[in-house]
Amino acid sequence: MIKQTRVLLLLIASMNAKATDRFTIFTKQEFNCTDNISSVGVSSIISTHQSNLKSEVITSINSVTVIDQFGYEQAYYGVDLGLRFGYFSKLFVYFEGGFDVFEATFHHDDDAPYFDYDDRYNSNNVDGYAALGAGVQAGNLRIEGFVKARQIDSDYWEANRSLFSGLQISLTF
Repeated sequence: MIKQTRVLLLLIASMNAKATDRFTIFTKQEFNCTDNISSVGVSSIISTHQSNLKSEVITSINSVTVIDQFGYEQAYYGVDLGLRFGYFSKLFVYFEGGFDVFEATFHHDDDAPYFDYDDRYNSNNVDGYAALGAGVQAGNLRIEGFVKARQIDSDYWEANRSLFSGLQISLTF
């Protein structure tokens, strides 16, 4: 039943997509004064015909290096999955929200019994983010800038900073 529902949703989305809408591959760099996230990924615009108000599904593989609240460097890999809503034309602006698929998939059950005598830092939530971005589409090249608020934590640490800015360069097809 779940498989059929997924196929049906993909069919509905593909019927609403225009042939001229973009499929992109991109590289992205996010940073703040101490932290760095480097990404590669893909995205696809979904829209109704004759409209510049569109949605875009975006996913990326990320290499993350952050400083935690204790001053230690933490490095890991993640996979973001997000959804953008916005006005897409030669100039575009969007709002994006998403989460880390790796962490959601391998997330432990907080209600499960465990024997951890120091429970102060054991608050690992699925990492999520919200972003505001704008850019320009020039032929097959797409350049955008964004500001992103991220929640980044693990079982025993939390990132010291949560606000990132960045640049994404995409090739569209």
